[in-house]
Amino acid sequence: MLNQKQDLDLPMTPMIDVVFQLIIFFLCTTRFTPLEQVLPTPLDESGGSRRVESPPPEVVNLTEVVIKLADGQPVRITLNGRQVSDFDELGMTLQAVARVRVDVPVVIDAGFAVPMQDVVQAYDLCRKVGFQKIHLAAPPRP
Repeated sequence: MLNQKQDLDLPMTPMIDVVFQLIIFFLCTTRFTPLEQVLPTPLDESGGSRRVESPPPEVVNLTEVVIKLADGQPVRITLNGRQVSDFDELGMTLQAVARVRVDVPVVIDAGFAVPMQDVVQAYDLCRKVGFQKIHLAAPPRP
């Protein structure tokens, strides 16, 4: 008569061998380099490389970007002392600055009567183009 313990014993060696073979298979087939088509490249349509222009020195030497919002209909926007017509132009200008310096802090200085939706829209534009350090300056109460 067979012992019950002998009936329940399973050989584990083949199972461990299969697990090791799967590990080796996955290690050999995994790509640790990023895909080339995902990386941005400065190539033009003709296939040649295009000349990358150096940014103006006033953008490279920025210590902070100040966005001032003043009450008006529509809201009056200035970016580092320069008048901006609307939020679309503000977004394009911020995008140009972010291509050169994304580490510079941005200060949004909104007037006391500026609607909060305009402040949030300016904040969202800054986040969208990639700025990480965004500060809100509160005006003193009248």
